[in-house]
Amino acid sequence: ASTLLESHSELCRTYSNATVTSKELLEQWKERVIYGVDATKIEEKITAESEEQKFDIVLFNHPHLGDKALLESEKRHAERHYVLLSHYFYSAKSILKNGGRIHICLCGLQPQTWKIWNAARNAGLQIVAEESTACPVHKWLFKEKPSYELADVQPHYPSKRKYRNGKLGSKHFLARYGYRHRRTDGDLFTGSEFEINVERSVNFILEEFPC
Repeated sequence: ASTLLESHSELCRTYSNATVTSKELLEQWKERVIYGVDATKIEEKITAESEEQKFDIVLFNHPHLGDKALLESEKRHAERHYVLLSHYFYSAKSILKNGGRIHICLCGLQPQTWKIWNAARNAGLQIVAEESTACPVHKWLFKEKPSYELADVQPHYPSKRKYRNGKLGSKHFLARYGYRHRRTDGDLFTGSEFEINVERSVNFILEEFPC
């Protein structure tokens, strides 16, 4: 797991459930959280020089620059996010195994206005799947049928009902495992819930064009 936030303490200050979640990732699942990751320069934080160090899947849910100044111009807003997608695709490719997959989740008109198809093609990628966030991940995320089963949902996993019932725009299969769509400022966010609406969310899966 990775985050743009610079440290564990900053993550825990921002999101009230981060302390318990990060501890479980480390102790139970033997995973680590990498801090200060720029999605357009992933390779600067994650070493993947050999094929063994590279990843089968790289995921990015609901990318957004968070620059309020861009809201003054829809054209400029779309252009900057097209650049964000482009750089993410190139960076993700650098740590991807041969035959690996890149994921990105967009909502509303973002796929059209941010020109995801152009950004993908220019990065040497093709979109091989588009699925609703309500669809179980094991049915679309993996190239081949996985040899393992989904973990059991524990009592402390599910998010609050509003994150699970589609009130914020889209139902998300992983909400039963604790997934929430949140603003970057986390628990400090005081705006309307409509500002975090993710209506018509779609998971896009990309692969490199065959040689």
